[in-house]
Amino acid sequence: MVTGLSFPARPEQLEADWLTDVLREAGCLETGRVTAFKTEPISAGVGFVGQIVRIDLTYDPPLPAAPPTLIGKFPTSQDWGRQVAALYRLFSSEVSFYRHVAPAVSLRTPRCYRHEINDDGTEFVLLLEDMSPSGRLGDQVPGCSKADAELAMRKLAELHAAFWDNSALDQLEWLSSLADLARRSFGEVYPQGWKPFIETYGHMLSPEVRTAAPTLNERLLRLVDELEGRTSTLVHGDYRLDNFFFGNADSGYDLAVVDWQVTSRGFGSYDLTWFLGGNLEPDQRRKLEWSLLELYCATLEENGVTGYTMERCREEYVKTMAAILGTVIANFASFDPTNERGVALFEMLLRRYSAAVSDLDSLAALP
Repeated sequence: MVTGLSFPARPEQLEADWLTDVLREAGCLETGRVTAFKTEPISAGVGFVGQIVRIDLTYDPPLPAAPPTLIGKFPTSQDWGRQVAALYRLFSSEVSFYRHVAPAVSLRTPRCYRHEINDDGTEFVLLLEDMSPSGRLGDQVPGCSKADAELAMRKLAELHAAFWDNSALDQLEWLSSLADLARRSFGEVYPQGWKPFIETYGHMLSPEVRTAAPTLNERLLRLVDELEGRTSTLVHGDYRLDNFFFGNADSGYDLAVVDWQVTSRGFGSYDLTWFLGGNLEPDQRRKLEWSLLELYCATLEENGVTGYTMERCREEYVKTMAAILGTVIANFASFDPTNERGVALFEMLLRRYSAAVSDLDSLAALP
């Protein structure tokens, strides 16, 4: 254990007795115990501020009804990642989500067997259900089919509708404001990172974006002010294929969503734009984006939301695409260039979002 902690904050600190106690408290073990386990790192290059491992469990006696595997989430061992997590309160947000909100969301989420965090939010552990036996993990690099994209839009609209203009979100002190997170990103992080970003990746940007880069964050801060006064809902914050499990025929769910570190309250267009701009290849996005926006709006209406028109959705989508690109630029400051999967993912996101900003003429729409 890390000094002063009562829980394992690193994969190498896991113990069979602790796992046994957790599963007994969760009602998974009436008899028997965990006698051995193996850990395997997963999601390398997908997440930037955490360690995720699959835990393969051995029981004595064998217990077919007990979970054969679990997913463990821990803080990153790298200082830069911890700094990013502290700046945006990522660890405490995800722990609090599983403590307070997960049972109320319409989306299928992994069962949480244990959530622990220290007082300053720098050390934590989450012990979660392994969704891989029941579903197919999405992959952001190749993108997804039209059917998968439509399912993602319907489920996103259902999630947003359930919390649409819900004042109860304001009572959750731990739940970050998306506007505040964006102001921190564009006001504090972007000014430090845009020059080295342009030096490294400027060749992948249009002349318009390169010209706008030095002061783009100022326009994005004005956009945040504009959107903040509009409808607020529960925002996932990282709604993308790498965080999706598409259920098998007998799984009992069609879509499950993981990784709730960036959960916040704010404008739902962020989730919408993050998904469409970054999870579809440009040609596919151009063919599908307006029909997918219509599906999102229709599903909101079916679930009781009124007054959110397709015209307003389209306007927010166009403007927010520029904010997403600004977020990618700001995130360069916490980028790990030694992670090959991470580099490939970052460059793919940059290519897709840059194309979307150009196609939609998003810069011209900014305040």
